[in-house]
Amino acid sequence: MSIVEHPDMELLELAYPYAMDAVTDHERGDIELRRTRADRVTVAEFDATVSAVRESMAELSIVDAYPAPKHVEDRLMRALDRVLQGARDDTGPQRAGGLARFSRLEWLAAAAVLVVAIGMGFGLVAYRSAERPGITAAMIDRQSDVSIRMVPVSTGGELEIHTSATLSAASIRFLRVPAPPAARAYQVWLVPLGGQARSAAVLDSVPRGPVVTTFRSVDTLAVTVEPAGGSPLPTTTTIASLNLVT
Repeated sequence: MSIVEHPDMELLELAYPYAMDAVTDHERGDIELRRTRADRVTVAEFDATVSAVRESMAELSIVDAYPAPKHVEDRLMRALDRVLQGARDDTGPQRAGGLARFSRLEWLAAAAVLVVAIGMGFGLVAYRSAERPGITAAMIDRQSDVSIRMVPVSTGGELEIHTSATLSAASIRFLRVPAPPAARAYQVWLVPLGGQARSAAVLDSVPRGPVVTTFRSVDTLAVTVEPAGGSPLPTTTTIASLNLVT
């Protein structure tokens, strides 16, 4: 007689906060231990959920982003507050490590609101290239040929640039770089040897996360200060640059 395996629904719900890194180290350890003791049906669904959530989060973060209008930011933050308040007000049984009882829909809502709030309201900026869509900073860092270089910015601070020739992609982090002047923006360019610069990103505020772009082997990465909204071509002196020739 065959034994019917029933998924551990409680563990499957924990897959969402686990995938979002919304648990403490202790809670993470408890969840991972519980996974090792679960049946194979539960383990397979748990792993699939974690993978899908993380891929969705990464995909959502790869957007051409600008600071959101104040009313949009306020609405997003209110939505996030409602989700979190629901967790605080929950009087039902607690999960492993004291996690509140969140439904799958609530965790997905929290994930969506959080990503959009960060991406739109707080300058987490990444650039989606038409040539190689879907590349993330994490993917670049996982490559065996990743190179990390620091580039000083003439107005203050520096850029931390991670490049991978395998992906022909780079991520740029703005470290201690001051905000652009009023009505101005930072614009990231890719300048081919002997060719015309093409825009990779326009940043009306200093991004808190990486800017991701693809490049060609003959490109130089450059940053200038331009009018808000960006320019078709650079109009000012470069404040930072790095030869990306591989």
